[in-house]
Amino acid sequence: MNYNKNSIRIAFLLIVITIKTVCSQPYLNPDLTINQRVDDLISRMTLEEKVGQMTQYVAFKHIQGVSGVAQLDDIENVNSDNEFYPGLKIADIKEKIKKGEIGSFLLVKGLDEANYLQKLAAESRLKIPLLIGEDAIHGHALYSGATVYPTPLALASSFNKELVKNIARATAKEMRLTGYHWTFSPNVDVAKDARWGRTGETFGEDPLLVGEMGKAMVEGYQENLKNEGVLSCLKHFIAGSQPSRGLNFTPMDASQRAMKEIWLPPYEKSIKAGAKTVMAAHHDLNGVPCHANDYLLTDILRNEWDFDGFVVSDWKDVFRLQTLHKVAENLEQAASLSVNAGLDMNMHGPGFHEYVVKNVEKGIIDLSRVDQAVKAILTSKFELGLFEKVLVDEENEKKLFDEESRDLAYKAALESMVLLENKGNILPLDTKKYKNIFITGPNANNQTLLGDWAGKQPDDNVVTILEGVRNGFKNSNVTYYECEDHRSISDEDIDKVKYKASEADVSIVVVGDNSFRTYWNSRTNGENSDRADVSLFGRQLDLVKAAHASGKPVIVILVIGKPTAIPWIKENIPGVLVAWETGAFSGTAVSDILLGKYNPSGKLPISFPRSSGQLPVFYNHRPSSYYRTYNDEETGALYGFGYGLNYSNVVFSNLSVPENIEKNKLIKINVEVKNNGYLPIDETVLLFFRDNFSSVTTPVKSLLAFQRTYLNANESKQVFFEIPYESLALLNKDMVWEVENGEFTFFIDKLNAVSRY
Repeated sequence: MNYNKNSIRIAFLLIVITIKTVCSQPYLNPDLTINQRVDDLISRMTLEEKVGQMTQYVAFKHIQGVSGVAQLDDIENVNSDNEFYPGLKIADIKEKIKKGEIGSFLLVKGLDEANYLQKLAAESRLKIPLLIGEDAIHGHALYSGATVYPTPLALASSFNKELVKNIARATAKEMRLTGYHWTFSPNVDVAKDARWGRTGETFGEDPLLVGEMGKAMVEGYQENLKNEGVLSCLKHFIAGSQPSRGLNFTPMDASQRAMKEIWLPPYEKSIKAGAKTVMAAHHDLNGVPCHANDYLLTDILRNEWDFDGFVVSDWKDVFRLQTLHKVAENLEQAASLSVNAGLDMNMHGPGFHEYVVKNVEKGIIDLSRVDQAVKAILTSKFELGLFEKVLVDEENEKKLFDEESRDLAYKAALESMVLLENKGNILPLDTKKYKNIFITGPNANNQTLLGDWAGKQPDDNVVTILEGVRNGFKNSNVTYYECEDHRSISDEDIDKVKYKASEADVSIVVVGDNSFRTYWNSRTNGENSDRADVSLFGRQLDLVKAAHASGKPVIVILVIGKPTAIPWIKENIPGVLVAWETGAFSGTAVSDILLGKYNPSGKLPISFPRSSGQLPVFYNHRPSSYYRTYNDEETGALYGFGYGLNYSNVVFSNLSVPENIEKNKLIKINVEVKNNGYLPIDETVLLFFRDNFSSVTTPVKSLLAFQRTYLNANESKQVFFEIPYESLALLNKDMVWEVENGEFTFFIDKLNAVSRY
């Protein structure tokens, strides 16, 4: 081959220049360790550039209120009615990026904008890539065309840790394809009040279950971090899920005992699993706002748990230290309080950068605190491989919602649904008997089944429940009455439902919540959509009663994001299925369960109350909780934690526990499980225990372990548990974890057995 001499000289010069660049800037050398690269980069940064890494902004399209523009280069000229950042123009934010004064963005709309922002960052002096974050809570669901999976509360019903890990892994893959690197998930707070609209973001009421599911998500998100993984973010630190009156943001008082028994364990387990980031909570805890709480952000996170990642604020909560909580005299002091307490990044906007720089120059914030924050943030950027490859292929959107993702979403929807009632074995529906099927309800034929933190998806990517029933019951006559607004069910709607139900063989009424952000004005649940009353919103129960009054059988499908009080439905409706908000293939999964193609296996991860007046209600209460009874309704949950029916007669027998428990030895427990039904089932075996007598009061029952096992029709299996001895520990009067001498009772289903220590 012949080479032009000039070409060879040019190539040689380029190689020399590249080598000189790498040598002069070791942080760009991928052959060095991440610590070496971070230390070198920090040594080159000005104070303004360092604090820039701690600063996050909302992206341009969101600021301008558009979903897309023809030319992002011209986006500052798009007319916007509202000034998102008063006094700050798009051109000003661009200049800040080029000066290295912004390190992260959220609410980026599309991979085109992700690439555009990164190209601006590449014009900065040190060319540090931006970290792009998103609330990818159950899939990359805010991105049009991505795969929407069941919400966390729904996934918790599966009790399937491997499923949850796989969904987190799949979510991360779709995020990286589109230029995102950081998900504000998982939420590992323990849900204790169903009035709270964000209950669906959690994994339920049990600390062990929440911790195990949180750990699985962290591992899934962060697997293969450099290529297909994303940073996880534990939130909201801490104890915001039992807010006063059920209202988001409200203060929380929690004893040290409650903190150590309930709230802290899921976070600690997820930190030990390697979680890279933590988000502080909106509220104040025991009088100290979480965003200025050095006990939480420094003493526990860093000093006790050795957390070496970074802490991000929640939406504008740094400045709420002054505007809402009134613990700072001004915004400048709010910035110093938060950073000195252990906060590393501000979500979001102007002011923070300027105030932190000023506070460092004044000596109010030590430069070492800034360096600590910046080191953690830069370490994550290097771990993600952003310095080597940050731009994404414009064709990547075609790789979203692939066959593997679709199969996973469908499987997850099936495993997440919980059968509450099946009187007279009405389910599975006999297609020969029920030829004429009537379906109605505000959740029957729209995308509310996607839940909160999801955007409008292409219709072809979502199977509504009406579509699922029509596709599944091909030999039946399926009629539908549209009644889609939860807030405006009329007398005419109720009359028509009663009439149409009378003409059918069976009615399917799909009711519940609207957490969907696209239908914002009619939402009844979700972030900042809390409820005083947890019964069905509006006149939905009247729809159910109208169908029931027809005299024909009724099936109720609950598309809900949190526990709902349904005592009348429990007493009067033969078939009740909790479909939760289970994502893209909710309709197919509902249809397959109604047809008996899948044997429902979900179990409740959270208790359902009889009424709002019972709240909070949870299974792992202390012995005196129900010593007295109400004089106007029954005491205790309507449906308790772990409840869930199936189409099989699953029988547990021969529970075996050791007679004596030995210190520091595994406790080996086994039970025989038999499927006496005609359908196979994925049965979840829940193992509980109780400390029969103790120096302090302990719960009447606590989850100790859980395990899924697949059983064919008429198949029996032995299920084995190996329980660490320390799992039986209580927090004694001296606030020390200890396994006390005495008796322990172990429970599986209706079986129990006693061991001694």
